[in-house]
Amino acid sequence: MSEFSVQTPRLPLRSLSDGEVSELRATVREVLAAAGSTSVARALESPADGIDYDAATWRTLAQDIGLAGLGLPEDVGGVGGLVELLAVSEELGRGLAAVPFLSSTVLAGQILLRCDATATEALNRIAAGEIATAAVADSFGRPTLPQLTVTEEGAGGRVRVSGRASFVTDGMAAALLVVPVNGPGGLDVALVATDDTRVHRQAMRVLDFTRPQAQIDMEGASAVMVTAGGTGGPALREGVDVALLALSAEQLGGIQEAFDRTLDYIKVRRQFNREIGSFQAIKHRMADALSLVELSRSSVERAGWHDIDPGALAEAAAIASAWCSQAFLDVAAEMVQLHGGIGFTWEHDAHLFFRRARADSVQWGDPTYHRERLAQLRGW
Repeated sequence: MSEFSVQTPRLPLRSLSDGEVSELRATVREVLAAAGSTSVARALESPADGIDYDAATWRTLAQDIGLAGLGLPEDVGGVGGLVELLAVSEELGRGLAAVPFLSSTVLAGQILLRCDATATEALNRIAAGEIATAAVADSFGRPTLPQLTVTEEGAGGRVRVSGRASFVTDGMAAALLVVPVNGPGGLDVALVATDDTRVHRQAMRVLDFTRPQAQIDMEGASAVMVTAGGTGGPALREGVDVALLALSAEQLGGIQEAFDRTLDYIKVRRQFNREIGSFQAIKHRMADALSLVELSRSSVERAGWHDIDPGALAEAAAIASAWCSQAFLDVAAEMVQLHGGIGFTWEHDAHLFFRRARADSVQWGDPTYHRERLAQLRGW
């Protein structure tokens, strides 16, 4: 089952009240609505300025509202914890937001907060809205780490890193890259600035153009070690688990939005002089879709319980990932089908949800992998 088997996450304590979390949700939803929601996603298919994410919306969310520091320690300007991360992620998923929250604040941020004090400067930059990402990809349905090596050690904790990382989410926009390296003591974590001339980035063609990816080649790139002596494994594993839960919450938002839009449509679309929602076959399909919505929500909310045993978070990540990935695929497919002919057109938003669902299902392990992982964690 690889190195992503056993986790012991350590998250900042929840610091916002239920009312404040609701207000946070509403604020994110308002920002995305003002930005144009899915119309922004369409424009990113061929971005005219070469920027492959919604920079204006990210500035508003990250800097004006302060979401870039969500889930990070207070001493770097962070606030909140897992509950807040999941709430914001769900709203971003509803709007198919093309912002680097998942890759920068969640994945890179959660890995770095578990590293040595040398990562503090990078965490400050992330909390301020600067974009970072981590070299964690999917390979045949399983999360993998690139085979990067430390080729030369220098003074002050600086090293040279060489190797290739593929399918790096938001890799073209990132200023900082969190990379797993095979050091003398084992698996460690290093931090690379992407403006190094020995870092070469190339955008990759992707199915979901709201979640861009890059191939990154490093040829002796200068890096700072943020763990030492082979202690990077736990930081990577725990950070990926939190990112998996945030991804599941994003998927939940997409599932809910796809369901709501489809429900609204079948109430007004008429055939044979009656609304198609009154047909028994349609009712059954929508009932099945609703069960997927509610089971997915339960899997995500279970992970956000304030009194959950930290050692059980890995299990929660496996359950949520397995449920939400498959449910998003199924509900997005129903959205296309139940919208009839219009649902198959490029002009309709249904294909945007289906693209996101398909891409998310293999982001960091497919449903089969997460079911296998759950079985191992439970000793089945």
